[in-house]
Amino acid sequence: MKQMKSKENTQQYFIGSSCIPQETTIKNVRLAAAYVPYEILCTLFTPLEALKKGTAFPELYSPYKKEENVEPKKRGKHYER
Repeated sequence: MKQMKSKENTQQYFIGSSCIPQETTIKNVRLAAAYVPYEILCTLFTPLEALKKGTAFPELYSPYKKEENVEPKKRGKHYER
């Protein structure tokens, strides 16, 4: 392992031949593949219920819960114009 000192007097370590320079082209390599697990569809909301809730799938339903009477210091910052 080589040790080099930079201008800021910090040390940088380089691991010899195990690093691949960015200019090197690697051939015959699959770069990325998405993994999407299969979902099991158990139930559906009725059409009217799905319109009310915004989704036909109960697993995706997540209603917004508004917090009442939140203390001002816990709210987001407000800036004056």
